[in-house]
Amino acid sequence: MKKVFVLFLFVFVTSLSAFASDIRYGYNNHGQYVPTHYGSDRIEYGYNNHGEYVPKSVGSQKIEYGYNNHGEYVPKSIGGQRIEYGYNNHGEYVPKSIGSQRIEYGYNNHGEYVPKSIGGQSVNYGYNNHGQYVIKGIGK
Repeated sequence: MKKVFVLFLFVFVTSLSAFASDIRYGYNNHGQYVPTHYGSDRIEYGYNNHGEYVPKSVGSQKIEYGYNNHGEYVPKSIGGQRIEYGYNNHGEYVPKSIGSQRIEYGYNNHGEYVPKSIGGQSVNYGYNNHGQYVIKGIGK
């Protein structure tokens, strides 16, 4: 779930009106195959306060890290919008909303329990250039 969660966070850096953007994949400065753009916005990587190599911004929207209610070091806000955590229907501790946009969970076409909508906009899955089944965009 952590990998899906990190990919999922890239989608939240713009307003819902811009959610129809595609996520493009490529290589970061560490040679990892990761999301590099959300629409026309470049995803920048760097180090958080714990020395972990993580996404730091998408376009001009900064990702801030801190501690959730379980003491886990996680993204706490994106572009100034606070990320709230809670439990999904499977009892997993996950992000439940970003700003005023609620995150709903369900099953993707591969039968995986994943985020299905954000603020009423569908999360769309597909394949990247490496054949991996990943989040491709929202609202398309």
